[in-house]
Amino acid sequence: MFSPFAASTPSRIAARVLSLAFCAWMAPSAMALESSRVAGGWDMSLDDTNRRCSLVLRDEPADQGLALGLPAVCRRALPILTNVDAWKIEGEQVGFADRDGETVLSFAASRRDLFVARGPEGETYQLAQAQTDGGFRQNPSANRPATAAPKPQPLPAAPATTAQAAPLTRGQAPAAAPAAAQPNAPVIAPAVNTPVKQADMVGRYAILRDGNKDTLCMLTLESSARGPRGTLKAQLAPACRDQGVVVFEPMGWQLERNKLVLTARKGHKATFELTADGSWQKDPKEGGKPLGFRKM
Repeated sequence: MFSPFAASTPSRIAARVLSLAFCAWMAPSAMALESSRVAGGWDMSLDDTNRRCSLVLRDEPADQGLALGLPAVCRRALPILTNVDAWKIEGEQVGFADRDGETVLSFAASRRDLFVARGPEGETYQLAQAQTDGGFRQNPSANRPATAAPKPQPLPAAPATTAQAAPLTRGQAPAAAPAAAQPNAPVIAPAVNTPVKQADMVGRYAILRDGNKDTLCMLTLESSARGPRGTLKAQLAPACRDQGVVVFEPMGWQLERNKLVLTARKGHKATFELTADGSWQKDPKEGGKPLGFRKM
């Protein structure tokens, strides 16, 4: 016998399936975190207070997770960070871990550039992206286009036989021997043709050594505060362990003919040139160990 319920059952099932599929499509999916995309400069603050500081999440291995650039001023401003030694990805959250690997704070994403965590006494901490670029702050190398810097061409090989030196004429001085290259020194590309604007220089910089390796030191170039001898203020983060930089202690900065000039506390200066890879490298003519900066 014909039953209207039997006829309508398949249509009801189809409608139910379509409804579930639509709900699943509309539901917001959990954001999978990747350390390489979260790494960068962040500002941490305690709600309803003026306690805040700037720190750096680095995509580099550490004993209890990933390296954390945490200036001493952060531990003073936010005592909960006293024993924090590393950071890590915990599923969809960012965790701050102590020296034993225990999670001290676990930040959940509130939006793409803001994380929020609850402290042991119910207080609220915020971790806000220092610079936004439409998503999580990436490593500087990840943001750079692949075609930004041409690869240096290898020098032609020297001939197998040794050429005889041409005899000197009277009054002619022998040619100077080329200076020996510093080991691990980055190749400095020709000066960039586009003038560098002072406003573009303002911000935080990672300090580089030994083939552009990050020293975990941070230098801030201020926009309006005054430094010594008519310069703008430069400030080295207190947690820096590079003794050469600590002894130099940059206090001021300025642009001179498209070059960055840092002034030390004692008044002497160091000049840096912009390279093709976007970093600033110390002029080799000034001697000493290679030193560089890269904007964070």
